[in-house]
Amino acid sequence: MTFFGLLALLVLPSAALSTNFPDETIAELSVNVYNHLRATGEDENILFSPLSIAIAMGMVELGAHGSTLKEIRHSMGYEGLKDGEEFSFLRNLSDMITTEENQYVMKMANSLFVQNGFHVNEKFLQMMKKYFQAEIDHVDFSQNEAVASYINKWVENHTNSLVKDLVLARDFSALTHLALINAVYFKGSWKSQFRPENTRTFSFTKDDESEAQIPMMYQQGEFYYGEFSDGSNEAGGIYQVLEIPYEGDEISMMLVLSRQEVPLVTLEPLVKPQLLEEWANSVKKQKVEVYLPRFTVEQEIDLKDVLKGLGISEVFSRNADFSALSDNKEIFLARAVHKSFIEVNEEGSEAAAASGINLSDLLWKDTKVFVPENANRILPRGQ
Repeated sequence: MTFFGLLALLVLPSAALSTNFPDETIAELSVNVYNHLRATGEDENILFSPLSIAIAMGMVELGAHGSTLKEIRHSMGYEGLKDGEEFSFLRNLSDMITTEENQYVMKMANSLFVQNGFHVNEKFLQMMKKYFQAEIDHVDFSQNEAVASYINKWVENHTNSLVKDLVLARDFSALTHLALINAVYFKGSWKSQFRPENTRTFSFTKDDESEAQIPMMYQQGEFYYGEFSDGSNEAGGIYQVLEIPYEGDEISMMLVLSRQEVPLVTLEPLVKPQLLEEWANSVKKQKVEVYLPRFTVEQEIDLKDVLKGLGISEVFSRNADFSALSDNKEIFLARAVHKSFIEVNEEGSEAAAASGINLSDLLWKDTKVFVPENANRILPRGQ
């Protein structure tokens, strides 16, 4: 996520990657999605949950077969794994980060909304429950307004009402067969909280060199911190990396800030999975003065466009093969949307994300055009 010239990442515990799953796979997905959004955006904030996207695409992959399955595995970075090994990893990762033993709150829910009367292969349903603990719900998509309201209420219930209006009535019709929905919610308190009385209004320089008046939190303490430079002319100088842990030390927020003379835009192209690992392994605990904006950001992105940017395109075409999901050979992905929210304040962070993917009959492709209503904005705290 980029905001006000900062790059922030939520760092999962290393135990999450203790399986045979390649360490860099989720990091690679995160960087690829980030780079795609950075290339297509215009000086705007970037906010998304790679975990939500990975889980949603995992559910889609369960129903894919043939060249469609091969394309998904290649684009998601799963080719080096045994067939189906990624599903076990996603399940184990979900189980680990959502355990009630953690000092933070992390909840995840998955649901498959199926058109009444549409036949779904029993093996697919069993695997959805096994790997994603997915709820199965039967609806009538021809009643599009009622279904949209029903699904949006489900999303709100699983994101503490932080993600609203994930889907629209126009997303559905009598030709819609399925909707796969993932919802993720996180709330954590800083291990060392900021004192509200130390928060002051400061001028913050954005990437475009304009200034914004924002509430800046402050504290002094010991944090994992490092200064880095790749030594190239492109980098242009030194940038700072700070890791702020949440209670329990299992998850932390990593913040990257370029030196004043170096715009963040010059550092963004350098971000690669290997660099994320280097940051995490190289920062050292030391006494640091921390100034951090208090902020709220939410964003909606066209996940269909992102997936195509990753190389996943057959799923949206007449060549889509979802024979592992249903005997119906005329279904394809009609649309995909991702919505996310985060608030960072003196106490900690609260965040949520949801991904929605609809599968419809091919006739929909000839009769409907979907134009997402993207919303990107920074809100003053309390709004």
